[in-house]
Amino acid sequence: MSTSLPLRTRLAALACTAALALPLAPVGAPTANAGDLAQVVNADERLAPSGEQATISAGHIDLGALIRDGQATFMARDDSGEQPVWRELDDVVFAVSDAAAQPLPKNKNYSFVGAKPGENVWVIPQTEITGVPWLGWNTQSPSLLEVADRGVWLEYLGHQGPGEFSLFLQNGGFEAPQVLFASTGGGEERIWVDLNTHTHANWTFTRPGTHLVGLRLHVNTLDGQHLSADTTLRLAVGATDPQQARAHQWDADAAGASASSGTLWWALGAVAAVVLGAVVLVVRRRA
Repeated sequence: MSTSLPLRTRLAALACTAALALPLAPVGAPTANAGDLAQVVNADERLAPSGEQATISAGHIDLGALIRDGQATFMARDDSGEQPVWRELDDVVFAVSDAAAQPLPKNKNYSFVGAKPGENVWVIPQTEITGVPWLGWNTQSPSLLEVADRGVWLEYLGHQGPGEFSLFLQNGGFEAPQVLFASTGGGEERIWVDLNTHTHANWTFTRPGTHLVGLRLHVNTLDGQHLSADTTLRLAVGATDPQQARAHQWDADAAGASASSGTLWWALGAVAAVVLGAVVLVVRRRA
């Protein structure tokens, strides 16, 4: 994870545009249309009861925030059926089959993905393709619009699973990808999302298996409060049993240990440099 100061990444410009060109999308894949991105979220949409499990292997889903009883809730707006349903993310597994596998472009701009050029990676792309979940996020819930001040922050808490994970936007043409989050350390710690926007991006995984992605939502309200909510995305990538993914839980200690380990190695490196410098100084004086 990036250790630099968080950057205010503006995503509003992508909210209601037509489909963006995507080098990682298979040739001939169906693309999103402006109507998909210009969706309307209603206040009376169904809330699935806690414990109602869902495995989503295709169709449109957004991460989003609802404000209920003065608290923020990070949920999935499942629009893969006839009517949209808001689901608790603890009840959801995203099944990303081998239909999502494609070779990484032979382009140094994609080094942050963590795979070699030409190697297969599994991609939930920002343009919809058949047989793969189309996962994005929106800030269109009426309960959020009523209380939030301008927008929300999405914070990256880390990735747990085999290989590497990354999330990026691709504007098409010859533009370099805009890296949002990356387990290789090439992304940001958090991104800013304006209110009333709807965005899709590319979620990439370098190896099959069960993957967990930790996210935290931050909302500053119009009356000066700060609300936050944590969530874990569970993904069964490749020929992975979704029930196996469902059994995995986010290990906060492992995530903290990883961050602490990076800090520790940096500190040890700094100490080593100081000690080495002192030794060199003593040797020079003796000479």
